[in-house]
Amino acid sequence: MEKQNGDIVLFPKWKSTLENTGFEAIKEKRFKDSAESFELLLEHGVAGHEVITGLLMSWIELGKYSEAEELCQEQMKKEEEYYYQYLHIYITILFQSNRYQELIDLLDEVFETEDIPHQNRTQLWQMYEVAKKLLQDVHKKESDRLVDELKKSFEKGDLQKQWVAVNQLRKQPLPENLEYFKECLEDEDVHPIIKTGLILWLREEGCTESVTIIKFGHKLEVTPSQLNSFQSDYIIQQIKMRLGAVEQNNPTMFQVIHDLLDHYCYVRYPLFPSEEEVNYIVKALKQLGHEYLQLPYEEQDSHPEVNKYKEEIQLCEQHYMILVGQ
Repeated sequence: MEKQNGDIVLFPKWKSTLENTGFEAIKEKRFKDSAESFELLLEHGVAGHEVITGLLMSWIELGKYSEAEELCQEQMKKEEEYYYQYLHIYITILFQSNRYQELIDLLDEVFETEDIPHQNRTQLWQMYEVAKKLLQDVHKKESDRLVDELKKSFEKGDLQKQWVAVNQLRKQPLPENLEYFKECLEDEDVHPIIKTGLILWLREEGCTESVTIIKFGHKLEVTPSQLNSFQSDYIIQQIKMRLGAVEQNNPTMFQVIHDLLDHYCYVRYPLFPSEEEVNYIVKALKQLGHEYLQLPYEEQDSHPEVNKYKEEIQLCEQHYMILVGQ
């Protein structure tokens, strides 16, 4: 080894010694030693395909997944001849680090966009199927745990833990059997926001089963996959349009009213207002906007329906702030 122009250059003998030392260490499963030898070769730009493969294997065995992943991605871009070997190693990294969804997404893209040799396709397909099964097992285990937590939190009447469990469930795919969740949606003792979380989960996951939901004395049968989001519902958009003048005259008040409306709709979801209710809800929101900002309001309407909606909106706001708005 000698210095030349400030750079360290490896003599051929040193290069050969490091290679032999590294491969011998791999045979003896001394992966820290093999990695050290191969890293020196890589640093000096004299690492061939076999050395890089050995380094990747050593890093994987040592749990240095981020380093292995970065190098593997570089090699997949640079070495077309060994692309599928590096792809296989990259998939192994994803496997070892339990990143099954990333593995599945990657192979979905590979199968769709690349003309894969038959032998490689067979190997990749086998890994794909194993990853799908492992991911299903992970989701089932996590879903079972969360459902158990949800049941316990219902027994204890702990709203905060119910909300946490429901939000974590929304990150999981739907289980095959939805009976327990259907019962929750019909149980009048279950908080309306917990029902909102559950029905949104069913909608997001494209549930095509008919479910019944009971909220605020109303009983509604819906197909979750066909539900609008409350932001896009036609009636909600009509209410917001009716409040356009407020936005022009007092943006601060409009934000207050806008939030009240969104929270009201969130708590009641999927019970959307009817066209007959729009006028009363608009008046109730305007009155509440003035009251919240302590401003005089000339158009006070003491109509009992307006007062009813003011009370409903305030109740929903309280429900929302207790759980969602913290």
